[in-house]
Amino acid sequence: MQNVMSLMYAEHLKNKRSMSMTILLVDSFLGLLLGTLLYTANKQVFIQSHTQWLALWGESNLFASQIFIPLFLGIIVANNIKNELDNNNLLRMVVSPLKVSHLVMSKWLYIAFLSLLNQIIGFVIFVIMGYLLHLPGSVNIGQFLTWSILGWLGSLGVIAIQLWIALKVKNFTTSLLVNFGIIIFGLIISIINSTLGDFYPYNQIMIGLHAKSLVSFDQGQIVVFLLVVFVSIIGGLAGATGIVKRMLK
Repeated sequence: MQNVMSLMYAEHLKNKRSMSMTILLVDSFLGLLLGTLLYTANKQVFIQSHTQWLALWGESNLFASQIFIPLFLGIIVANNIKNELDNNNLLRMVVSPLKVSHLVMSKWLYIAFLSLLNQIIGFVIFVIMGYLLHLPGSVNIGQFLTWSILGWLGSLGVIAIQLWIALKVKNFTTSLLVNFGIIIFGLIISIINSTLGDFYPYNQIMIGLHAKSLVSFDQGQIVVFLLVVFVSIIGGLAGATGIVKRMLK
């Protein structure tokens, strides 16, 4: 664990000039801006049904969780791996006592930490925007915070898979194109068959944020959600670790 924490700090030092957090904050801003515009366009409908807070949450997170968040995370992951390959950092592990699994884990944890910060900041911006729009004072802030954390959990499997993809293709542009294709495929699946979409790894951010359903999980839904996230994390990290090991042979 000490090695992983040291590697996470090294990741911070290597990436502190990469503007990764800024990229994610742009994502949050775009999502909230689009959501606010959509909410404003249908404001009277939401007022009549007394669902203003839920409506703003759904409008703000629906497109962001399905497109912006996974896309911007993919940019950060692809750039991280690009820097490693360009500087031959992975090859230096041949003469290093560090374990490959620790290196991959540290990258995953570092980007997961950035994703967590982004969700927290996005949640705070959402609450501020709600009050600026003069939405009703009676709001279950705890519910939205819980959904934010679940949305972050949904991103963990996506990050692991994106690490696998970035290491597999070894090209920044190609990695982004592959991720974009996967994102669009998940969007299409959700439209065609929402039940099938519940099992798609890249849809777990949206599902965790409750951007589409706007109702809390039942027992079956939380089990499926956590299972898909867990399998995605294990599969993505195992795939990424295997690729790095083959590169070092």
